[in-house]
Amino acid sequence: MKLFNEPLPEEVDSAVRDLLCECFPSDREVFSHTRYWHGSVPTYSLVYREHNRLIGYIGVVVREIKVNNVFITIAGIQNLAVSAKLRSKGVGRQLMIEAMNEALGHDIQYGLLFCIPELEHFYASLGWIKTREKVMMADVKNITMFKELADGKFPRGNIDIQGRDW
Repeated sequence: MKLFNEPLPEEVDSAVRDLLCECFPSDREVFSHTRYWHGSVPTYSLVYREHNRLIGYIGVVVREIKVNNVFITIAGIQNLAVSAKLRSKGVGRQLMIEAMNEALGHDIQYGLLFCIPELEHFYASLGWIKTREKVMMADVKNITMFKELADGKFPRGNIDIQGRDW
């Protein structure tokens, strides 16, 4: 596994976009040109290679959001992608753990992600919690989950991500 700060080298960026197209075929139009969802550039990315082939990727956007009128910094999971042939082998789990360890190493106290209901169990198994709070952003379509990376409690109240999702 290798950590990258932005920008990614072109050959890595291209391989990541290919993987995103494989994993998210309905979003092929976006990912064939960019790996940035809604124009949000990840702060850092982790890539997982096996036999010199990129098989896993996670992009993390660091953003200040507002929860109940209090500003907090979060590590937002932008995309987690694992090649279909290697799912259920622990690659996604390892990428998630390393991505949040990196955030904690930079004193970021919380993670935040948006996912489809079918993936809630996977993320919950890693300690992520589905929020029932109101989330304010354009195009809310997925469930919102948070993770407390340190001892502090994630603030309760309306969540305003201060823009579009990532």
